[in-house]
Amino acid sequence: MADKFAALNAGSFLEFSMNKSPKCPHCGSDFDISDNEAWSLYDDNEPHEVTCPSCDQDFNVHSHADWRFSTDEQDEP
Repeated sequence: MADKFAALNAGSFLEFSMNKSPKCPHCGSDFDISDNEAWSLYDDNEPHEVTCPSCDQDFNVHSHADWRFSTDEQDEP
């Protein structure tokens, strides 16, 4: 079992911030949302607690949405 927050404390906090998938702060493994069926992480901007499948320790995940809008396809009159 990994030490509590060992990976986070050993590296740069930037490695654990704003990633495409959550990274376990205990062992440093990527947490695959699809493989773990953790779709609730997309629900809102509240923190969610998940369990790392690699080290079996719990950690919090904060979600951040980034919306993009396009108007480049328009119906011609």
